[in-house]
Amino acid sequence: MEKKTKALPRKLMRVGKRMLSFLLLLLLAGFLYQWFGERSDRQAYIAPGQRVEVNGHRMHVYHEKKPDKAADEGTIVLIAGWGTPNPYANFSPVYDKLRGQGSFAVVERFGYGYSDVTDEKREIDTMTQELHEALEKAGVRPPYVLAAHSLGVLESIRFSQFYPEEVTGLVMIDTGSPEFYETFRSQAMQSQLQRIAIKSGIVRALYHVPGFAERVASGRNGLKLLSPEMKEQDRLATMLIANNKNVTDEMRQMHANARKVVEDKQKLNVPMTILVADNFGRTSEERIAAQRQFGESWANQSEVVVVQGSRHSMQAYQPQAIADAALELIHTKDK
Repeated sequence: MEKKTKALPRKLMRVGKRMLSFLLLLLLAGFLYQWFGERSDRQAYIAPGQRVEVNGHRMHVYHEKKPDKAADEGTIVLIAGWGTPNPYANFSPVYDKLRGQGSFAVVERFGYGYSDVTDEKREIDTMTQELHEALEKAGVRPPYVLAAHSLGVLESIRFSQFYPEEVTGLVMIDTGSPEFYETFRSQAMQSQLQRIAIKSGIVRALYHVPGFAERVASGRNGLKLLSPEMKEQDRLATMLIANNKNVTDEMRQMHANARKVVEDKQKLNVPMTILVADNFGRTSEERIAAQRQFGESWANQSEVVVVQGSRHSMQAYQPQAIADAALELIHTKDK
C-alpha cells in the first residue's frame, strides 16, 4: 500500500511533464506557423498611399484631393481611434461619400496600418507633432477639418491647441471628452494578451473558421461595408501589426495624455460637431447630455448630432453621417 502511495506522485509528475512538453511543442509550432504566415502576408501588404519620413521612420498618409479644390479650401483629416489595425481600410466606407465633394486624408500613427513601429513613447505631444509633420511632408496643406474617432479626440484637440491657425473645424466621431479619458479604464493588459494570441498563431488559425472574421468584427458591423480587398487588408493588418508595442504604449499613456490636454484647456475658436452613436436606441440621455457639455466646454460653437442606426465604430454603419458633418464644416467659411 505504501509503495502505491509513493508511486502516485511520481506518476502524476511524469504525466505533468509530458503535458508541459506537449504544450511547449504546440506553442512553438504556433509561433512558427505565425512566423511563416507573416512572411507571406508582407508581400501582399502594400501601402496604397505615401510613406513619408518622420523622425527617422516612415508614416503612411493616404490622400485624395478634390479635382477642383480651391487653394483656401480645407482638407478633411480622418484620425483613427485606439487599436484600429488598419485605419485606411477602417475608414474606407467614408471615401465614396467624400469623393468629388471634398479632399480628404488618413494619417496612420506609428504602429498602425502601413506605418512603421517606432521606439518613441506614445506621448500626446510627440504624436501630434508627428501628425503635423506627416501632413506637411505628404503635401496635404491646411486648413484642416479634423475628424477623429474615439481616443483620436486627444490628437485632434491637441493639434488644435498647437496649430490653431491650421484648423477650421472638428468632427468628433463617438468620442469621449479629454476629461472622460483621464479616468477611462486602461486596456493595456488586454492589448498585450491579444498580441500574444496573434503571435502564437491562434488568431491566424481561427481566421480559417468560417464566419470568424465577421464575428470578431461584430462591433464594426461585421465588415459589411468593406470591399473584399479592404477586408483582406484589414485581416493582414491584424496578423502583422495589431496590438504592437506602440499601440499598447498609447493605451498606457492615455491618462497622462488626457491630463496634458486638459491642463491647457481653453475654448477652441472653431466649430465642433459631435456625432453620437445611438447604439440602436440604447444610448442614454445622460450620455447625450455629457456630449453636449463636452462641446459647450471645449468650443465656442458646438453641435451634438445623434446618429441613428449606428454603434461606436460609426464609419462601419453610417459613413454618410461622418461625410456630411465634415463637408458642412469644410464649406462653413464660404457661407
